[in-house]
Amino acid sequence: MLHRAQKILGATIHALDGDIGTLEDFYFEEDGWTVRYFLVDTGKWMSGKKVLLSPMDVKGPWTMAEVPVSLTKEQVWHSPEFDPARHLSHDEEEKMLRHYGHASYWADDAATTHNLRSTKESTGYHLHASDGEIGHVDDFLIGENSWKIRYLLVDTSNWIGGKSVVVASEALEGVDTDKGMLKVGATREAVRHSPKFESIEDAIGPAENGPPFVII
Repeated sequence: MLHRAQKILGATIHALDGDIGTLEDFYFEEDGWTVRYFLVDTGKWMSGKKVLLSPMDVKGPWTMAEVPVSLTKEQVWHSPEFDPARHLSHDEEEKMLRHYGHASYWADDAATTHNLRSTKESTGYHLHASDGEIGHVDDFLIGENSWKIRYLLVDTSNWIGGKSVVVASEALEGVDTDKGMLKVGATREAVRHSPKFESIEDAIGPAENGPPFVII
């Protein structure tokens, strides 16, 4: 099952012994398009402290209403605070993962930096084909079990009659944060002639797999 990131924002994060806040953002790794953390605003409970939680702690189905985690309120209370305005270093990640009893997800010989992106900040990025712009990113479709961004929903700004394009993350060739741009290795004409469906659900199906480009 795929979830639209924008629709999950605001969902209640429910710990083993009570609610701990609301989901505010997702952070994904550019290599592999895998969600590594979700940002939680604890609100009045912890004076607005913001923390990152790992999908490894999510237990059971998650919905627009609630994301259940196998943590206690005390564990979250003592977790490292996260400032969304700052870059998250490997040392900070390791400290946070250790707090929750998780091993690092990167290889021991990995570079000291890697690219974590926010879905909020990446929304609005322009999508470029090999011969021109297609549109801008409206949303991200995340697999419920895999926690991978399988597809991006792209607003074409009436380029193809007001229809939207759904682009597989595997079709993307890179992210240019300086220009706020994503690239695909296809022409605008190839995208224009993509299969047409009535809805995202019809296009992708429960297996989370579909064509590289879909028009809905």
